[in-house]
Amino acid sequence: MKSTFKYIFALLLLVLAIAACEDKDKNPLNVFELDDSKAPYVRIKLDQTIVAKGDLASSTFSGTVDDPSDNVASWELSVSIELGGVATDTVVLTTVTQFPSDISIPYTDIASALGITVDDISGGDFIRFLGKSTGTDGTVTTVDNYSANVTGQPEQLQAFNFIVLVKCSPISDATIAGTWVIEMQDLYGDGWDGAFVTFEIDGVTTNYTFTAGDAATFNVDVPAGTSQLVISYTSGAFEEEHVYTIQTPDGDVRGPFGPNPNPCIN
Repeated sequence: MKSTFKYIFALLLLVLAIAACEDKDKNPLNVFELDDSKAPYVRIKLDQTIVAKGDLASSTFSGTVDDPSDNVASWELSVSIELGGVATDTVVLTTVTQFPSDISIPYTDIASALGITVDDISGGDFIRFLGKSTGTDGTVTTVDNYSANVTGQPEQLQAFNFIVLVKCSPISDATIAGTWVIEMQDLYGDGWDGAFVTFEIDGVTTNYTFTAGDAATFNVDVPAGTSQLVISYTSGAFEEEHVYTIQTPDGDVRGPFGPNPNPCIN
């Protein structure tokens, strides 16, 4: 019995030791602790966290960064873009040395820094921003220093790992209210393999797809008084098989989109 107890006790100590080592790998968020243990934490309040694809050429990434712990010497902001799920290289955009500070960077400049243009960015892509703070004591802090319960909480306004979502632009060149017709085709004849078209009507989304056969038709009634309609496409498997057209309430047919349709139709 004593031998068993010693074994259990030793195992418990080992588990605690491993946990302690894992905790030491991260810099705990001690923003409001004593001066000698405050983390060099930076917060950012963005003016917009979503930008429409059609607005990228004329829009600006902007917000205010602040230092609640009053011990940050500088904060470096880097960016990458996840295009179709594939991330570009990360490049440095700017460095802030005074807090609070306003930042304002046109999306055209962000794209240029990454060696692309805003035309290369599509709805559904993510612009990911990464921050690195250097404390007045020389301590360097990145997203790797903080646990997911810090960087995963929007209310923390953390400036170490955050995104701006690019979404399709609202329909602006057709009558919105009325019946829209989606004509879907699968070139192999076995449905759309997980892909779908989304109608977002004043923020309420409905997905349309079919799972068998070579074609399907959907009539989408957009009510009178609708202020915003966004139509987008989400890919599945075998994208080379998917083709569709959209008919507006005016009777105009857009498309065909596909094979390999883009995320946005406008």
